[in-house]
Amino acid sequence: MKRIILPLIALLLACSCEKALERYPLNGPSTGTFPASEEEALAGVLVSYKNLSNSKQQYSSWPWRFVDNLTDIGTTRIGLSNWNLFVTSTLTQTTSAATALYSRIYRTAGRIHLVLDNLDNIKDKMSEQTYLQFKAELLCLRAYIYDMGCQYYGDIPFIDHCLSLDDYAYPRMPKEQVIDRILEDMDDALLEALPVRWEKATWGTCRLGRAAAYTLKARICLNWGRFADAAKYSRKAMELSEGVYKLETLDCTYYPNAATEGEPSASNLHGFKGETSDEWMWAIQFDRLAASNVHSMIYTYSSRVANGAAGCGPSQALMDTFQCTDGLSIIESPLYNWQDPWNHRDPRLDLYCLRSDTRINNVQYSTSPSDKQVRDYNIDAMVNNNDVNGNKSEYGPNGTKGPGGYLWRKYADKTYYGETLTASYEDELDVCIMRYAELLLIDAEANIEMDGGDLKRAQNDINQVRSRVKMPKITTMDRAGLRSALRYERTVELCAEGFRWFDIRRWKTANGITLAEKVMNGPQYAPAFNGARPNAKPTIDESWTVSYNTSDTWDGKAFNLRVLLNMYYQTGKDELWPLPDAEIRTNTAIGQENQNPGY
Repeated sequence: MKRIILPLIALLLACSCEKALERYPLNGPSTGTFPASEEEALAGVLVSYKNLSNSKQQYSSWPWRFVDNLTDIGTTRIGLSNWNLFVTSTLTQTTSAATALYSRIYRTAGRIHLVLDNLDNIKDKMSEQTYLQFKAELLCLRAYIYDMGCQYYGDIPFIDHCLSLDDYAYPRMPKEQVIDRILEDMDDALLEALPVRWEKATWGTCRLGRAAAYTLKARICLNWGRFADAAKYSRKAMELSEGVYKLETLDCTYYPNAATEGEPSASNLHGFKGETSDEWMWAIQFDRLAASNVHSMIYTYSSRVANGAAGCGPSQALMDTFQCTDGLSIIESPLYNWQDPWNHRDPRLDLYCLRSDTRINNVQYSTSPSDKQVRDYNIDAMVNNNDVNGNKSEYGPNGTKGPGGYLWRKYADKTYYGETLTASYEDELDVCIMRYAELLLIDAEANIEMDGGDLKRAQNDINQVRSRVKMPKITTMDRAGLRSALRYERTVELCAEGFRWFDIRRWKTANGITLAEKVMNGPQYAPAFNGARPNAKPTIDESWTVSYNTSDTWDGKAFNLRVLLNMYYQTGKDELWPLPDAEIRTNTAIGQENQNPGY
């Protein structure tokens, strides 16, 4: 299915005028006479989708997947490129990772408008159904990128047409008005023109069907606190999804150590098999047959034993967030033993995160400095433990410049393992940006937060996600209890999928501050370099955020976690990223006086 759209991409590139794309950042090619046919219009629609896959930073598909490593639940290598700037309040308006996304938003908008501007002129060259489908897809895509723009940058220029060399200065529109407009564009009557799901064998998950479009509409409403509308649209999306989308079955077997046959894996959901899963609703498509249409996220996430970068991973705080199998926190459950911390835990800890004393792609994984070699069960031989020993081992998971002791397992796929061993850095695993589990959690949160919400429905939504991994069902019907359960589920189920950054800026604590103000200030901890078992006894609040008191340990001995880095969050600044310097200097309708506060 990945091969089908390539000839159409070539057609679009041959037809479109690129000159205006050189103007940064509010750009879009001149419409001219494109598209002139249904075939050209389809090419334009598909390239608008494809443009999302071009948003990349070194070794990462940006910001999808990676941005959770810039929060309390993820870590990156110490001193790695720009990433530490995001968690220490030291971003600037020239930081490339922050400015690149802004550029990509408007480049994608330019592609969208290239088709939209002339679509009405060729209505008579296609069926009414096809015309409405193209229009619905393009407006949903624009809604997706503008919602993202508002999340990261706040008020943004709203552009609804192709720009020219003398039509580029637009002021920032208040984000509330932007959200009003994009929701208005996604008119229910227009969305009815979409198929519930595009034919799986042909399109996979690269095109937005009606169920996914309503999920997107629900997500946007939820993001901005429009809970009644979010509940309405999520209900519609779930009705459409019946018999079409479902939760993928996961193997929740616990494997206590590398010597035990087998290893935990969710690759049927988060690996290459996920691309054909009935849980994926929408994904950004990658294809190595298209020029530069690959990324390096498997390499970035992989162990150095497999020639990976060990570039990022879950934080100690996230590892301590996972409940025990009785549904209680590790500080409440009688099942928890800090000296055997991985047993009796929510299976998603092992399915989504990589901890020592297990396997990854059938290779022993250990961050103990005494384990100079580990066993590769694929060849039944001992191999060098590059995570702790040898060339650049300081960048290993628990090295002096490493990400903090753990790696992500979520996107590990043995299909790609042989390629990393032969020094290949690029892969074409599609990036799922919407799946059925998220829809259930959108529906749950909307009903919890709206006045008169259906709390029984919210409870059922949450329990569907928990039951999939054999976690006990929640029984509370109290709004505060359901809110706590929902926040736990979004934290662990959606970890490393790019939602955490905005969740902690949207969610409030009991005293009214955002979670970001609480969790993004202070030390971020990692296990000791010597491989000692962490003895820190965490504090876990009602939102399932974790903090530590250095005088509180399980064994009464000295606190043995080390400080990975000190996070710093400035209220009134770090809710947003800065607008790029190039935008400030070239867009005369904005200017430095209208930059986001603190930059």
